[in-house]
Amino acid sequence: MNKVLFFIPIVFCIFFILSAGCSSYAEPDISITPALKQVNASAETLTITYDITLDIENTGSNNAYDVKVMILLSTPKDLPEYRFVHDNIDIGTIEKHKSTSVTRQLSLPVTQENYDIISRGGRDAEVETTVTRVSSNIMG
Repeated sequence: MNKVLFFIPIVFCIFFILSAGCSSYAEPDISITPALKQVNASAETLTITYDITLDIENTGSNNAYDVKVMILLSTPKDLPEYRFVHDNIDIGTIEKHKSTSVTRQLSLPVTQENYDIISRGGRDAEVETTVTRVSSNIMG
């Protein structure tokens, strides 16, 4: 009986130490800064091609594993016809307080009217990004 009473405080101490570490846990914080550059405009196919560079930074206090990002390239929403394309990108691991850069090329199909507005520089396409997956646990 004395052995059981001796181990109960030890078990409580171990539980307290483990739960105290979990309560101070913080998720990774991912910030994305996109940059857009028009590289080609084809009047025959009515497509405008862009290089999209994403600067992705983990500003959190834990590593980010299995990071996946989606890019949405679209015509401005106030133009006559809204069109968009998207791409999903596997980034992988971003260590805490580190950053990485990724470049993708996307071609945006547009109508003739939107092509005329965008290709002559009157307006530019819009880019949106979002993190579609991130894990703070290496096990997923």
